Order: sequence, then structure tokens, then C-alpha cells
Amino acid sequence: MTSLLLTLTNLVIAGVTLGLGTVKAFAARHEREWTLTLTASVLLCAGLIFLLATPVVYRTVGTAVRSPNISSLLVPVLTLVCVAHAHALSQLWQPHRSTPAALRSTALRWGPVYGGAIVAMAALYAHADLGPATPLRFAAVYARVPDVVALHLVYWTALIITIVVTVRECRSLSIPGRPALADDLRSALGWFAVAIGLNLVNVPLAATAMIGSATGQRRLDTVAASAWLATIASCVAANVALASVMLRSRRAERQDQRTLKPLLDLVSGESDASQASRASALWPGLNTALDLVAVMAAIHDGAGRLSPWWSPLPALFVDRLAADQRDCDGAGPGAGWDVTAAHAAATLLHAAQARDALPPALPSPHRLARLPGSDVEPHAERQHLVAVAHHLHHPLVIEAATLAGEARAAAASDRTGAVSEAAEGDG
Repeated sequence: MTSLLLTLTNLVIAGVTLGLGTVKAFAARHEREWTLTLTASVLLCAGLIFLLATPVVYRTVGTAVRSPNISSLLVPVLTLVCVAHAHALSQLWQPHRSTPAALRSTALRWGPVYGGAIVAMAALYAHADLGPATPLRFAAVYARVPDVVALHLVYWTALIITIVVTVRECRSLSIPGRPALADDLRSALGWFAVAIGLNLVNVPLAATAMIGSATGQRRLDTVAASAWLATIASCVAANVALASVMLRSRRAERQDQRTLKPLLDLVSGESDASQASRASALWPGLNTALDLVAVMAAIHDGAGRLSPWWSPLPALFVDRLAADQRDCDGAGPGAGWDVTAAHAAATLLHAAQARDALPPALPSPHRLARLPGSDVEPHAERQHLVAVAHHLHHPLVIEAATLAGEARAAAASDRTGAVSEAAEGDG
């Protein structure tokens, strides 16, 4: 009865996990994002673990490769691969740890640990003197085989070390400049840490079965099989964690899309209205990440078309008004004030107003070569654009854009008057 229940449970979890992994793999083909690729890969590996642990599949695979217990090697190998994926994801979720240099350092430091453990386990399995297939009872049945004991010791040592490090990475999550997102992810990562931590429960249960079977008269097959329950619980918690991360990420992406819409509308002129509409409606509700990328790309294109009217005056007025406000009340523009985002917002607001008024473009010497904030790091680009969108409605930014428009109009009037006077003098 227990074997039948575990078989059904394994097949259900394998089917669900492999299905989710396949969906994520197809999504990763379009987004080309490492976190999504690793998520798809870890789901596929987890699905294979449960599939290989199913007794009928265990025996079928063993018969096919003429090694009855090969799945007892593949399951711990795939488990270490899953932990390695989790280790990498815990770094990619933190911008300051996901730089190429940081990732290379982590790979050089931990690659030999994972790779060395897998090679050692494979060598010990190949050297072990094994008999018939023993699904879910391998540790207890072959507890008297030294190579099997050594294989498990290598596996447990690598598992404990890497899981402890990965859990610490999850607990130290930090996303500079985005505390709200960090708080949201921290809840999901709590489940993630529980999931990979539950794999450690498998260790004492399997060790008990192995020690008891090696030293006692009766094999502890039931204890060995029950160790698999910890792995099942770990997979359930991991799926909850990954689903939570995905849902929270989608919610944040939809919120940022709503925040960016006024900025998209501002930089998109009448001729670009259909393009802006398409960008904001791309894959609605299906692929929010791709939709958000499209909106950001449309904003950059629209801002680029405003470049003939990029003036340094709005940023100067922003600084002057902010300084005056600090002198008056000492508080300054208020919480959430971002100088770079305010400069960019005022510059774009003034440029859009100038474009709509159809004045001539600014001469090159009087035009900004780069929009404020164009040099932000790639991982901070979304955060910067959201901040610019927020600052569009700030009274100080609106006043700065208005003053810049008045100064430009006054300068144009002076030039027109000078030309008229010169023409009259010539007449």
C-alpha cells in the first residue's frame, strides 16, 4: 500500500513539475533571461527525480541501461544539480551579486564542489558490487557495501554544505533601491529556503536506515522509503516558492506598466499613438515581463524622438527650485525625491511641450547630448524609468518645465524682435 501511494504521488508530482518546466522552457526561448532559464531547468530536473524514483520507471531504466540501480545514482546527482540551480538563482535575484565578475567568482569557487561530488559518486557507484533493483530502499539494502556507504557520505557532505550556503544566500537577499520588492521576494524565498532545507531531513532518515541495516539483523526498508517523504515535501515547498516568486513578479510588472503608461503617453506623439497602444497591450495578462520590456523600449524610442528639444534649462530650474524649497522649509522636495529622475522627467516634459507647440529644434550647441539617467546600470533601468514616471507629477518638476518653456519663449521673442529691428534698420 505504501509503495502504491508513493508511486502515485511520484507520478503526479513528476507530471506537474515536468509540465511547468516545459512551459517555462518555452517562455525562456523568447525572453532569454537566465533566471527564467534556470527556473525551467530546475523544474525539469526535479520532475526527472520523481519520475526516476517511481518503482516501475526505476526498474525500466535499470533494465534499459543494464544497471538495475542506476536511478539511485541519478537521483542524488540530479538533487545536487537542483541545489546548484537554487544556488545560482539566489545570486541572480540580487543585482549586486549577479554581475559577471561575481558570477564567475561563484562558479570558480563552487563548480569544483558540485562537479567533484558528482564525479566521485559516479566512480563509487561504478565500483560497487550491486545486485537487483531496489527502488526507494537502496540505502538499506546495500548498507553493507563499502562503496555505497562512501557514495552516500560524499553525497550527504556535498548536500549539507551547499544547502547551508544557499539558505544563507536566500536569507541575505538585498535589492538596493527597491526595498518593497526585496520584502515581497523575502516571503517567497522563505518557502524556497524551507524547500531546499527539507532535503536535509532525508539525510538522517537515510543514515538511520543504512546504519540500522548494516549493524542489525533486520533491514530498515520502511525507514529508507519514508526518507523519500522529505523529498516530496521539499518539492511541494519549492513549487510554492517558485509560484510565489512568479506571481509577485507578475504583480510588480503589471504595477510598473501602469506607472509607466503616463510616461509612454508623454513621449509618444500623435503619429506614435498606435505604436504606444500596441506596446502597452502586447501579450496582455500572458507575458507581463515581455510586455514591460516592450513598453520600456517604446519609451526609449519616444524619448529619442524628443531629442531635438532636449534642453538643459529644465534640470537647472529643478535644482534651483529644490534649493529654494530647502532654504524655505528645510525639508526639500520630500520623500522619494530622485534628482536624476527629476531631471529626466522635467527634460522630457519640457521637450514634449516644445514638440507639441511646433517650435524649431534647438541648435546643437544648446541641446543636451544625453538624457539625464541614460548612464544607469542595465539592472537599474526599469527602476529609473518608474522613478521618472513618478516624478512627472511632482509639482516642482511641473513648475521647472513651465519656467523652462517661458524662458525659451522669451528668448525666441527676443530673437524675433532683434530680427525685426534689424530689418527695419535695413529698410
